[in-house]
Amino acid sequence: MVHRTQPELADIRNFLLLQYPLALGTAIHATPLIAAIHAAIPDARVSAAASGFALEVLRNNPGLESLIPTPSPLREFIPAANAIRRAKVFGREPYAVLLTTGNERSRIILAAVLSGSPTRVGFTLVPELAAAHLRFDTRLSQIANNLRTLEALGHGPALLEHLQGNPSLLEPQVFPSADDIATAHLLLREQGIDETTPIAVFITQTSPTQRKSWREERFRAVAETLHRDYGMQIVFAGTSAESPAIEALRAGLSFPTANVAGQTSLLELSAILGLADVALTLDTGPMHLARAMRLPMVIIAPAWSPAVEWLPLSNPLARILKNADLPEAPPDYIIDEVTVPEVEQNLRDLLTLYPPRTFTGRTT
Repeated sequence: MVHRTQPELADIRNFLLLQYPLALGTAIHATPLIAAIHAAIPDARVSAAASGFALEVLRNNPGLESLIPTPSPLREFIPAANAIRRAKVFGREPYAVLLTTGNERSRIILAAVLSGSPTRVGFTLVPELAAAHLRFDTRLSQIANNLRTLEALGHGPALLEHLQGNPSLLEPQVFPSADDIATAHLLLREQGIDETTPIAVFITQTSPTQRKSWREERFRAVAETLHRDYGMQIVFAGTSAESPAIEALRAGLSFPTANVAGQTSLLELSAILGLADVALTLDTGPMHLARAMRLPMVIIAPAWSPAVEWLPLSNPLARILKNADLPEAPPDYIIDEVTVPEVEQNLRDLLTLYPPRTFTGRTT
């Protein structure tokens, strides 16, 4: 039997990301690692195996050589391992499987083992199966934790050098296709939105278990101000399940609005966000899409949730409104400490810095 000698981690140039997170934000926060790998290792080849949220978030990513749809190992363990093995993503060349945060569950690394992947690096609950393993550092963001993977591979100094010259490597990215953008234009037009006048996206709903709500009357008050003072058209976004609550909110407004909740794929929603001028959003999944599309936004965040893990701190496009941390979410918690005047002032500040219809990050 011939035993292949495994290369040193720092010598590996081929990387397969396994992406099976259960949350949209987790999938989006893995995307900076792709650009960072190419920055720190110029001759790297990067592919990904994914399902669910991650499969769509990674679609069209120019940093990926290939994107392999597979079942999730969390639900279909053996079929997922078989799909990864059949892909033969790098042929006979050595490669490392990378496990980002949200993908550290034991079934995922075991699927990598069964697929024949010889070298596994990153976040895992089964460190003995990894050539180099990481544990989540609560002092760092999800994105910064993921970039530690490059340190584990021996490329920390190269990454640090690139980050000093290009801090935007820390920002997530998604890439709507031309078809996604065309669908966004069509949907807005069908809902009576005129793209020659300013557009604000409102993300007003979250999972009922997250305790991140802001009162309907406050969203209405801000919408009325934006419409009166800036001629803003309001587009509400969310999931199909959130659409009834959005409709109830819209019913109390004095002017027509649009509701695209449940009518788009993730990349089509990203395209709509790319056509907007500003957003008002709760700390929830679509907020991360808005961040990835470089949309100026005010974020209403709950006091109990640690800001460092998920929120775009020190990002000039984001204004985060959040009170001092609470140790846990009270059963009846609503974000009443964030006021309407505070939200409106921060929106005015953003619209001064990034005037409507001139924002250079808009999708065309």
